[in-house]
Amino acid sequence: MFNTAQVKPGSSVVVIGSSGVGQAVIQGARIAGAARIIAVDPLENKRSAALGSGATDTIDPTSADLVDEVRRLTGGRGADYTFEVVGDPTTITQAWDIARRGGTVALVGMPAADAMITMPAFSLASDDKRLCGSLYGGTQARRDIPLIVELAETGRLDLASMVTRRVPLHEVNDAIRALEAGEQIRTVVV
Repeated sequence: MFNTAQVKPGSSVVVIGSSGVGQAVIQGARIAGAARIIAVDPLENKRSAALGSGATDTIDPTSADLVDEVRRLTGGRGADYTFEVVGDPTTITQAWDIARRGGTVALVGMPAADAMITMPAFSLASDDKRLCGSLYGGTQARRDIPLIVELAETGRLDLASMVTRRVPLHEVNDAIRALEAGEQIRTVVV
C-alpha cells in the first residue's frame, strides 16, 4: 500500500479479494487516505467485513459486471489503484481492466507458478498503467514493523477485526476446511 503502490490521499482503490490479506489492503487504503475503497468479493460475509475495515463500497462480481460497476462508482474513469489479492489470471486481467488510464495495478495474490495471463499489447503500451508485483507489500522489517506496531497501538490498524476465529490445535483441520470454504476471513491457532 505505502511501499509498492504508494496510494495517495483522495484516490480511488479497488481490492479484488476480501479474505485476510484483502482486509489488510483495505485497511491500508483507509490509512493512506483513499477517498473511495471498493471491495470485490463473491461472498457476502467478506464484503460485510470489508465495510467494517474501511471499504466505502462493495461489489459482488457474480451478480454485476465488475468493469461497469467500478466505472459507475468512479465517475466513468476507473480506479486510481487496483489490488488483485486472489492470485488468479482472470482477476489479474480484471484488475488491469478496471484501473484508469495512468493507474496502478498491484498484484498481491500469489498465482500458481505456471499461471499465465494474456493482455492486449496495445493496452500495455497505450494506457500508461503501471503493473507491479507486491511481495509482502515491499515491506522492509526495520523500517515498516515499527510503523505497523504504532498503527495498531493507536487503533488506526485494527488487527483483531481481521481474525474471525480462534481455534485450539486439535481443531486445525476444521479451521482449514472453513477457510477453504470461504466461511472465515482469518483463523488463528492458539
